[in-house]
Amino acid sequence: MKFSEFFTAPTIRSTAIRMGIIVGAIMAMFTNIDWRYAVLTGAVVALLASVLLPLFMYIKLLPYKRFKESLGRTILLDAPVRFLAKRGMVGGFFLLTESNMVLLSDEKEKPALELSQKDVQSVALGEDVGVVDIYLDQKQFIRFVSVIDEEIVETLEKHGWNVTRRKDFYDHI
Repeated sequence: MKFSEFFTAPTIRSTAIRMGIIVGAIMAMFTNIDWRYAVLTGAVVALLASVLLPLFMYIKLLPYKRFKESLGRTILLDAPVRFLAKRGMVGGFFLLTESNMVLLSDEKEKPALELSQKDVQSVALGEDVGVVDIYLDQKQFIRFVSVIDEEIVETLEKHGWNVTRRKDFYDHI
């Protein structure tokens, strides 16, 4: 996303307006100031939030953009995902190039994992909706959740990755 697109995003605008309304209402209800000053305070909060929220979101995505540019390869698929880790879920991105898949996480310890087709035994859709499993061997696998899980698996299959199709739950009924 370009920096200017963050400012025009409807979710950021509505979040800023909601923050202003909540702050203005709390100021009017729980303090002894005039309601006009509470409305003015809410408007200032909404204005500040509409400037600061896009700035923070852009800064958060800068390392991802830099890494993506440093790859120097054509990116076939780029999807935001959530990785299942020991301490819960971690946000990140799934990038697919011609020869590798790159898993980027928001964790500080190991931010990127690059896997070639030799490293991956198979890829399969998980039993739950939105889950993709990447099997490295019989004991190790990587699991992530994505909205476009089927598109990820289909793109991998189209580009020669070993994709295992699981039998659908309703096939035997």
